[in-house]
Amino acid sequence: MEIRRIPREEIDKTKWNSCVHYATNGNVFGYMWYLDAMARQWDGLVEGDYESVMPLTYKDMNWGQQGLVQPPLVRELAIYSVNPPSTKRNEAFWAALPEEYKQVDLQLDAFSQPRDAGWVTEETSNYFLPLSDAYEVLRERYSQTLIDQLETAREADLYPVSSIKPEKIAELFRKMKGNLTEPEFHGLQRIMYNILHRGWGFASGIMNREQEVLAAEFFIYSHGRVMSLAPVETAAGSKVFAKAYLYDLMIRQQANKPQSLDFNTSTQDADFASHFGALNYEYYRVQRERPKGWRGLF
Repeated sequence: MEIRRIPREEIDKTKWNSCVHYATNGNVFGYMWYLDAMARQWDGLVEGDYESVMPLTYKDMNWGQQGLVQPPLVRELAIYSVNPPSTKRNEAFWAALPEEYKQVDLQLDAFSQPRDAGWVTEETSNYFLPLSDAYEVLRERYSQTLIDQLETAREADLYPVSSIKPEKIAELFRKMKGNLTEPEFHGLQRIMYNILHRGWGFASGIMNREQEVLAAEFFIYSHGRVMSLAPVETAAGSKVFAKAYLYDLMIRQQANKPQSLDFNTSTQDADFASHFGALNYEYYRVQRERPKGWRGLF
């Protein structure tokens, strides 16, 4: 199994994106344009003629060292492959990991975590809601708390809007999160514009009659899912449960289709998803095992 490291500038963009697109474990985070928006530096491990690829998102550390780190707004990466997952491929990719990455702190899907000794893994959950049933069936799985919240929202005389620009969503998201750097802020906008250019997603929001944005979201269609990217809700919106109202309207529109709503709970409270009857699956934080008494650089 031939696996080689290829610098970012030498990667064949068409072949890389095609691998991620058709991978049995593909997701939006592996596309080159997504990685370019959120990872300052990255290279790739490539098997053969791009039948399997793994992004190496790295950062320069102290004393001339480099480490693999998870970029912001990237929930999970993977060893993406058009072939079925296999232990042999997994082991080969981790064996090909360049030696200079002394420190590793990544989030990976369940198929891609290392299996041998020397690694520490931590389980994390994401939530998704299958939308193949009719809206009336999906609503029966809502919690009573959510049903009460939606009644409050209905009485608040709210209405949906779809003309919210990426700049507005990014600004609201930065204000809510409070810790987005300038590169992350502009990277988020680049992702949204890339999605709009491809016709892979849409912006959605909730306003009151004074035309004040109370909640907003950007959804991405990818790999059989409608994924949340940047959920926001203002203080005024939280009082009338504007975000819950927005998601309920989206579920009503997207129901009866062979897809799932991906709540992307790396960007929002998992309790919010659970009220909709969402299911969970695991992905993993992976770190190199640290020797006793070790003092890390990050």
